[in-house]
Amino acid sequence: MTATAAGGGERRSMNMSAKPDHVPGDRVLDVNIFDLPGAAENAHLAWKALSGTHPLLWTPHHGGHWIATSGELIEKIYGSPALFSNREVGIPAKKFLVEMLPIQRDGDQHKAFRALIEPALRPAAVQRYGVQARQLAIRIIEDLLPRGKCEFVADFSLVMPLSIFLSIVDLPVDDREELHALARASSRSPTAEQRHAAFQQIIVYLERWIAKRRAEPGDDLLSTIIHSHVDGRPLTHTEVLGMSVLLLFAGLDTVASMMAFVMRYLADHPEHRRWIIENPQQVSFAVEELMRRHGVANNVRTVVQDVELDGVLLRAGDLIVAPNCLHGLDEQQFAHADEVDFSRRPTATGTFGWGPHRCAGANLARMEMRILLEEWLKRIPDFEVDPAKAVVQQTGTVNGVLQLPLRWAA
Repeated sequence: MTATAAGGGERRSMNMSAKPDHVPGDRVLDVNIFDLPGAAENAHLAWKALSGTHPLLWTPHHGGHWIATSGELIEKIYGSPALFSNREVGIPAKKFLVEMLPIQRDGDQHKAFRALIEPALRPAAVQRYGVQARQLAIRIIEDLLPRGKCEFVADFSLVMPLSIFLSIVDLPVDDREELHALARASSRSPTAEQRHAAFQQIIVYLERWIAKRRAEPGDDLLSTIIHSHVDGRPLTHTEVLGMSVLLLFAGLDTVASMMAFVMRYLADHPEHRRWIIENPQQVSFAVEELMRRHGVANNVRTVVQDVELDGVLLRAGDLIVAPNCLHGLDEQQFAHADEVDFSRRPTATGTFGWGPHRCAGANLARMEMRILLEEWLKRIPDFEVDPAKAVVQQTGTVNGVLQLPLRWAA
C-alpha cells in the first residue's frame, strides 16, 4: 500500500478524483475502502494498516474523501455534530432514492424522528425480544450440534438476529436471506452502480409492505412508524419509507457481521472461550470487549464548514469516513488493542459511535451477542475454523464476514 499524490497525467477511473488544492500531497493514499489490501483475510487489520501513515488521510477513490485513522480524531468527529453532519451516509456522495431517517437529519429534526423508534429499542422492550431470541438460538445450535460443522454465517448469524429483527417489524422470515443479500450489496459492493441497484430493490420491497400496513396496521414497529406523527403532523410517505429503509439496514447487517467476527476470533482462542464458560456472571464484560475489538460500522460525515483537523484544512462539503473499528484498535485508546482482554472494564468505545447519532439498536445488539455466547459455548465449547475451507471477510461502510466455516467433534 503506497501513498501517492493524486494528479498530474496519471490515468484515473470513473470512480477516482483528482486531488483538490486544499489536500496536502503527503495525505493522499491510493486506497479503496471497499477493497482494502488484505481485507478478505482480516478486515480489521486491513483497516489498521491505514493508521500507520497519518491520523487523517485522503483517498481519490469514489469521488475522493477523507479517512480518520486515529481514535482521537474519530471521537472529535463524532463529538462535533455542528461541524460534521450526518446528512451523507454513503461513499461516494450521492442522492439516495430516499433520505434515511433519522440518521440523515441533525439537531432537533434528528431527535424528533429518532423518538419514534426508541421505545421499541429500550432495555425493557429488548428484554421481551430476548425470550424469543434465546429460544431460537437454542433451536439452531442444537440442530447444528450433531453435524459437527457449519457455515456460521449462513447457518446462524443470518438466522437468529435477522429473524428477531423481522419479527419486530413483522416481515416474513422467509425473506431473510434475500434482504440480507441486498443490504450487504448496498453497503459493500465495489461499485456505486451495484450499491444503487441493491438499494433500489430494497425500496421496491418496502413499498409493497408499507402499502399493506397502511391498510391493515398491526402492533409491530413498521406499523408504528407508518401511523406516527412528528411535529404534530403525520409522516409523509417519503419519511415513512426513509425510516423503514434505515431499520432494514440496521437490522439486517451489523449484528450478523459482529457475530461472525466474534466467532472467528473465539475459534482461534480457546482460552477466551474457557474464560467465558468459567465466568458466566461476567459475560457482559466479554461482550463489550469482543465488540470493542471487532467494530463493524465505518460511518460517513460531511464537513459543514471549513475547519482545521489534524493540522489540515477541510473544506465544507468534504466527506470523511470515521471507522469505528479504528477507535477500538487504537493503541493510544487501549493498551495492546489487538488483544482481547476480559480484565478490561468497560470504557467509552467507538463500537456504537457517540453523540446524538449513537446507534439506537445498541441494547438489542448486546442482548443478541450475549445469548450467542451463552448458548453456543454451553453446547459447543470447543470449535475451530475448518482448515479445508476459506474464511472470507470484506470492508466497506460496514465490515463483514461473508463465509465462516467452523467444525467441532460431534
